[in-house]
Amino acid sequence: MMNRIVWHHTGGGYSPGPEDRRAYHRLIDGDGQVHDGHHAIAANAPGRALTPGTYAAHTRGLNTGAIGVAICAMAGAGWGGAVPWTHPVKPVQVDALVAETARLCDRYGIVPGPRITLSHAEVEPTLGVVQAGKWDFDYPPRGGPGARDPIAIGDELRAEVARLLSSRPVAPDPIRPVLRQGATGQHVRDLQRLLRGPGIDGAFGPLTRRAVVEFQSRNELLPDGIVGPMTWAALAPQG
Repeated sequence: MMNRIVWHHTGGGYSPGPEDRRAYHRLIDGDGQVHDGHHAIAANAPGRALTPGTYAAHTRGLNTGAIGVAICAMAGAGWGGAVPWTHPVKPVQVDALVAETARLCDRYGIVPGPRITLSHAEVEPTLGVVQAGKWDFDYPPRGGPGARDPIAIGDELRAEVARLLSSRPVAPDPIRPVLRQGATGQHVRDLQRLLRGPGIDGAFGPLTRRAVVEFQSRNELLPDGIVGPMTWAALAPQG
């Protein structure tokens, strides 16, 4: 089960290099052709151990369930560097990024949205997961003037993805409900048993929430303390 797509630029030339292939699941060259990365998308699936070298480590602290799609471009560029850059992102690459994102959304039943299909530059302000000053994309990826607002740019790309999708997939009803602090009952007991930490009393209190956040952080899930499909999927193999 994959539930997120994160867009990147490689910071290299227009062809994917060996390090690029190890870092991303899909790479788009200067002609707009899509290449597979070294690691299968399934390597980042919930429940898989994120052992270094066995998965695509494309987004710090948020690799579980996340597909990394990168445009091969921006070699030698810096946020405050001279523009035009020597290897800027090409419009044909952006077209391919949008098309590949739509294809992956169809394949994995992902519904596009600001927290689900987003650029690396949006991760920290949108999800609160600290990154290392990433700025792909806080510039108009098709070139030309424009505000350096990654969320506004992401909104434009998401709108393009939505237009490409013939129909938005409807997520199936979850077998297990979404749980958050304050929940009670058998599903909370199941959660506490899988966490193997707090007492099994069927009450989702502060201690259970803390155990959930710690589990999510260890497994590179969004550490929000809410137990949704991704957290359930990551917990299940341990049961």
